[in-house]
Amino acid sequence: MSNKNIDTHLITGACMGDCIHVAGITKFLRIARQYGFQTEFIGAAVPIPRLIDSIKKSSAKIIAISYRLTPKVGLSLLKNFIQYVKNNKLLDREYYLGCLPELAEHALKLKFFKKIFTGGEPLDEFYSVFQITSFDDSTSIYPCDIVSRIESKAPFPVIRAHYGLPSIELTYAGIRKISKSKVLDIISIAPDQAAQEWFHHPEIIRKKPKGSGGVPIRKKEHLIKLHENSLTGNFPLLRIYSGTQDLVENAKLFNSTIHNAWAAIPIFWYSKLDGRGPLPIKNAIQEHFDAIRYHAKHHIPVEVNDPHQWGLRSATDQMVVADAYISARIAKELGVTHYIEQLMFNTPAGNTFKMDLARVQAMIEIVSPLIDENFAVFKETRTGLAYLASDPTVAKGQLAASTMLQLSVQPNIVHVVSFSEASHAANAEDIIESCNMVNKIIQDGVNNLPDYSQDKEINARKNTLIVQARVLLDAFEHLGALMGFENPYQSPECLSKAVQVGLFDAPQIKGFQGAKGEVYTEIVEGKCVAIDPTGSEIDENRRITELNIFNEIYTDELPKKEVLLND
Repeated sequence: MSNKNIDTHLITGACMGDCIHVAGITKFLRIARQYGFQTEFIGAAVPIPRLIDSIKKSSAKIIAISYRLTPKVGLSLLKNFIQYVKNNKLLDREYYLGCLPELAEHALKLKFFKKIFTGGEPLDEFYSVFQITSFDDSTSIYPCDIVSRIESKAPFPVIRAHYGLPSIELTYAGIRKISKSKVLDIISIAPDQAAQEWFHHPEIIRKKPKGSGGVPIRKKEHLIKLHENSLTGNFPLLRIYSGTQDLVENAKLFNSTIHNAWAAIPIFWYSKLDGRGPLPIKNAIQEHFDAIRYHAKHHIPVEVNDPHQWGLRSATDQMVVADAYISARIAKELGVTHYIEQLMFNTPAGNTFKMDLARVQAMIEIVSPLIDENFAVFKETRTGLAYLASDPTVAKGQLAASTMLQLSVQPNIVHVVSFSEASHAANAEDIIESCNMVNKIIQDGVNNLPDYSQDKEINARKNTLIVQARVLLDAFEHLGALMGFENPYQSPECLSKAVQVGLFDAPQIKGFQGAKGEVYTEIVEGKCVAIDPTGSEIDENRRITELNIFNEIYTDELPKKEVLLND
């Protein structure tokens, strides 16, 4: 007789009959434990009568059996097992099967097993087993907001990738295909350049070319249909670029159509600073502030995708770390309660893995004091755009290596940059293949990675970067005081002035409106540093002092602060 005290958080597993292949079932049980379940493994090659007896004695709600041998023999065993279950009145349990694909085809027809695994399934396939709570979306067992999705999938990170083809119809089909594959949790829609800039200006956008850099979204109905095509498979959330102007109008539209999972809004960029937006830096910053406030008011998480933009333009590592703090502080002060900190690895290209990890660790640490009961930070990692080679074989190896490094900081979100990005815009097949690779690495790597927290070289560099970044932040705050701003972090005028005078600088912004672009940087021993005309590394104190901005423009002097580069 079945045990009436059924435990919904206990799983019993066994290899049935003469099967001794335990790798699949033990992996299943290991993943279950990571989701908080208790497990018990009966063993390999367990005869059906003993298996039935064990089920009787167990209070486990979920029974997982595995048979990885000859399908013909396996089918006979399964039929016999099902009859034993019925005879012993054990139908109050849920039965799951792991087997070879050929046996799975026959087992499906038995209509007995709640789920059949054949190996290599994406992690989201386990939701049907391990996600026992219900969510707002009655049509899906999958959480319909990013915070719930992150919490439900822990300790595994959620997966996102961006997608958008030059054809709206092909993009619809691709979203549906990706959704059905269940390989990711968030699809980031990539609109073309015209849609990002001119969506709310039909008299202009109709004159612009279609499909430049993404999907040609031209009307509200396009967005609605993008969302409709995602309502299958594992029901991935959608999100979209914030645009380069009309950000608040965009926010309202995206929230009402695709239920934007979170907003990605820059501070300095998508302006005349990078030529991707029509507004001067100060005006763009003000618009970005307004957009962040809107999302904060409507309880939509915000990512400030700023620091890596500096890194992609060869700014010093400490500039990137300082901007991580600037971005998070601005978001918090504008009312954001759920903040997504984007951490782009392999940036700039040429940083060694150790020095790259030190930079990312410094970004995480410098933001951490801002965290409190009203400001949660989710870590989002990604592979660097300039890191991947155009050869797909090489790029796949690079994607795998970068992902392993990313997992060492225990991200909440992994942004999968498809291996094809260096050669062509990713199609649905590229994204599915890339996500399958990353999912496998995550399944094997979570809670099973080297601990880099005690690495002396990484720690020394991390600590140096934090000190250097704070020197830069001190200088910015001093600039704000001289300009009469009590809080320079909330002043578009002060922030844009810091770029104009070269306090915030990068070599590759030279020539853009409102930028200085006179800092020289170089990769030295695997890190991106400022150098003088002789090629010698210089610290932030010296760089800022040599700018002479405080003595030339203002009467006060910059307070001197000692920086020990090997601190």
